Amino acid sequence: MTKVLGVGIATLDIINELDHYPEEDSEQRAASQRVELGGNVANSLRVLRQFGHPCDFAGVLSSDPDGRRIADLMDRYGIDTRPARVSGSGHAPTSYITVNRATGSRTIVHYRDLPEYDLGAYMEIDPSQYDWLHFEARACDETAAMLAVTRSRLTDQPISLEVEKDRPELDQLWSFPDIIFLSAAFARGRGFDDPEAFLAQVREWAPQAILVLGWGAGGAWLSLPDGPVHHVPARPVDPVVDSIGAGDTLIAGFIHARSSGQGSLEALEFAARLAERKLGQPGFAGLGPADPAEDPRLLCRLEDLDEVDALGITPRDHASGGRGDELIVTRDGDRVCAWRNVCPHNGSPLSRDHHDFLESHEGVPRLRCNVHQAYFRLEDGLCIEGPCEGERLQPVEIEQVDNRIYLGRSSE
Repeated sequence: MTKVLGVGIATLDIINELDHYPEEDSEQRAASQRVELGGNVANSLRVLRQFGHPCDFAGVLSSDPDGRRIADLMDRYGIDTRPARVSGSGHAPTSYITVNRATGSRTIVHYRDLPEYDLGAYMEIDPSQYDWLHFEARACDETAAMLAVTRSRLTDQPISLEVEKDRPELDQLWSFPDIIFLSAAFARGRGFDDPEAFLAQVREWAPQAILVLGWGAGGAWLSLPDGPVHHVPARPVDPVVDSIGAGDTLIAGFIHARSSGQGSLEALEFAARLAERKLGQPGFAGLGPADPAEDPRLLCRLEDLDEVDALGITPRDHASGGRGDELIVTRDGDRVCAWRNVCPHNGSPLSRDHHDFLESHEGVPRLRCNVHQAYFRLEDGLCIEGPCEGERLQPVEIEQVDNRIYLGRSSE
C-alpha cells in the first residue's frame, strides 16, 4: 500500500437535499440532511483509505466543537491527523451545501475563519516517510515553499498538486509537481472552453508534469510530457444523485491506480469510472473495498473485479479491529469465490501485489503462485501444476448481496 500525505483543507459539510432549488427569499423544507467530513484533500484521503492506503492529513484544525467533530470524523475514516496543526482560535471551516435532487447539482456557501497551513508547520514533517505527497493549491506563497522543500528532500516519490480555482500567486507552483490535477472551472476561469487548447497552454507552464483534467459530462483528459493528449469519455450516470466531491474522487482514483502499478491512461480510466460511481450515490461510503466506516465484512464490490479477475484483499480482523488474513477474491463470469492468500506448498503468499495473481494458459485463466510457480483452478482452488499438485487453496466463505461481496459470517 502507498502511504499518502495530503496537504490542504478539511471542512465540516452540512448537506441539505432539496427536491428543487429554492427561489430567493423563500422557505423550503429539506428532504434530508447529513453532516459529513469535507474539503478537497480530506475527501480524496477518505476515498484512498477505502482502498487500503495509509493516509495522513496536514492542515489546520480548530479546537472548537466543529473542529473536534472534523477530527473525530477523520479518525472514524482512518485518516491520521498528527501532522495537522491545531489552532486555539477561529472557527472550523464550514460548508453549507444545497443538493438539488432534480439535477444532482450542488451549491456551496463556505465559511472559513482559520489561518492557512504554512511552511513552519510543514517543516515539522519528514516528507521522506511518505510514498506519495498531494497538495491543494491554496495560500500559494506558502504552498510554493512547501513544494520546494519537498522537491529538495525526496528521491522518486510522486508529488501531485490539485488546482481547482485561480488564486493569487498560483503561477509560481507549476514547476514543482510531477502530476497536476486541473478542473474545468479553473480552465474556464482562464478563458478556455476547449480542453485540448487549455492543456496545450498548461503544458507550456508545466512541461515536466502529467496533466489530468476533469471536464464533468465531457469526461476526463490526460496530457503526458512529450506525449499525446488522451480523452476518456464520460459514461451516462442516470440519475446523478450527488456531485459533491466527484473531482476529489477522480484524484483519489488516479493516485490509487498509479500507485498500484497502472499506467497513466489506465489510471485515468479507473479514476473516471470511480467518479461516475460517486455521482450515482449520496456521499462517499463504500466507493472502495475497504471503507473503515462500512461494514467490516465488506470485501469489495462486483464492479471492482473484471469479468475474469483476481484481487488481493486484506479484510479487517473482527476480533481485534486490526487487519485480518490476506484473501484473494476471484471472479470468473458469474462465479465469485474467495481463498486465503496462502500457497499450500509452504505457506507463503501467492503474491503480495494486489493485482498479480492471474495467468492464462491455452485461454484458461488460473491462479499462479509467484514464488513456486504453482497453478490453481479458479473454480475450486485445486493445484494442477507445480510442487503442491493435487492440493487446494483454502476456501473462505463469502456472501454476495446485490453487487457487494462480504466475508461470510462463519468466517469471522
